[in-house]
Amino acid sequence: MQVVIATSAPIERVFFISGNIITKSRNKLSSETVEKSVLLKSKSIKEMKEWKENYQNSNIIEDGEED
Repeated sequence: MQVVIATSAPIERVFFISGNIITKSRNKLSSETVEKSVLLKSKSIKEMKEWKENYQNSNIIEDGEED
């Protein structure tokens, strides 16, 4: 089964991250190094977003439990 992504946001995020990794001072990086760096960075961004969502949700639950 193939899934079609309805938005271009994921690929735009990859280009944004890549642009921050491939700079004038890092123009000699191999494609493998860039690929791994983008993967690590995008994973850390995703984890940070998930952490923020969980943190916000836990605060909402705690606020709702007050007497």
